Amino acid sequence: MRWLAIGIAAALVYFAHTALEVLVPLAPLFVTLGVYALLNAASLLRLQGGWPGFGSQRLPITEHELLAQLFVDIAALSSLLYFTGGAVNPFAACYLLLVLYASVALPPRLAWTVAVICMLAYAGLHLFRIPLPVSDAVSADRTLNYSAHFAIYLALAALVAGYGVRLSEMRRLYLARAAVDAQKEARERYLVGLAALSAGTAHQMSTPLSTMAIVVGDLRDSGDVAPADWKQSIDVLWGQIQICKRSLEAMAHSADVERVGKIQSLRAEQFVLDVAERFRALRPAVRLELHCARLDDELTLASDATLPQALLNFLGNAADASPASVQMRAGLKEERVLAIEVLDRGPGIPPALRERIGKRLVTTKESGRGSGSGVLIACAAVERFGGTIQISDRRGGGTRVQIELPLFRPRAATTGEGEDDDYRKLGIA
Repeated sequence: MRWLAIGIAAALVYFAHTALEVLVPLAPLFVTLGVYALLNAASLLRLQGGWPGFGSQRLPITEHELLAQLFVDIAALSSLLYFTGGAVNPFAACYLLLVLYASVALPPRLAWTVAVICMLAYAGLHLFRIPLPVSDAVSADRTLNYSAHFAIYLALAALVAGYGVRLSEMRRLYLARAAVDAQKEARERYLVGLAALSAGTAHQMSTPLSTMAIVVGDLRDSGDVAPADWKQSIDVLWGQIQICKRSLEAMAHSADVERVGKIQSLRAEQFVLDVAERFRALRPAVRLELHCARLDDELTLASDATLPQALLNFLGNAADASPASVQMRAGLKEERVLAIEVLDRGPGIPPALRERIGKRLVTTKESGRGSGSGVLIACAAVERFGGTIQISDRRGGGTRVQIELPLFRPRAATTGEGEDDDYRKLGIA
């Protein structure tokens, strides 16, 4: 743009001096254009490597350096206009191009600085200028206006054509890159979903495997004589094997590209009840006290295979801390939020560890019984669906985990009338 401006200015000066016989001061004009060209050549070297004298060291281009470059443009334009009639010169409109460029390339504070300086320069050219030495002022002004409009049209046509081609090429490259990025994102989303599903299934199977290990250990310790409750032990083993089998089948059923990460809509109340049923099958020895408020059948939540696993993970940790019984409460908090509380009577979690849960691997279990990866995956699954998790001490001892998930209502049912009076908000105990 600078080289184009320098070329057009030099051509107009020559044209005005020869064809229009306007005796403009050639020496100061060409000196201004020469200095402007030298500064632009130095800027070109700056873009290629660094400022002359700094060798091949590449310095970062800052906003203030760009502001200084625009000050050079303003100074060059003001100098040319000063020697060619001042503000009455039609090319004074070029200040607007500099303001437009600054508004795009600079932050608002610096862009306004450029705008103010351009306005001051334009106002100053009304007072400080060298009038054009013409004999027929009316004819010269008309010819100068025609020439200026023609030159501005040529410049704008060249800019629009040049940048239009560049924008078209950039758009083509952007679309091609967007297609590649979309494929990459889909592949990464599949891999992340598969990893979360596999890790959740492995964590879910750890409980029945631990139960099986205990039962098998008791059978081995009984020696050659079968214990009296060996049939009961076999039934327990068989039940735990079926649980592992169902978990693996569920993972295999969900592990194809179409299912992993696929979002489905579930009724909020049914979601809670299904998780409770799965927990009771996994931990039959732990008493689950479920308190679920009646929810409108129209209220649904977004879920995939990892979200129920996340809630099962919190229930499993609560059962490990409080083997006798755990509590789960579910209900509405506000109009479109499902609040689920998981409560236990365990030893609790120290505040220092509680702040790190969900951010890194944290566990309060003995070495070899847990690594904290299950909680990390569970927190990520809840947050992926726009939910939040708060962990605090339970009144009277133990831990309270509160999970909040956004709820949705089909558009056809969003009337605002006839909503169920049995909606209950979950109290913060």
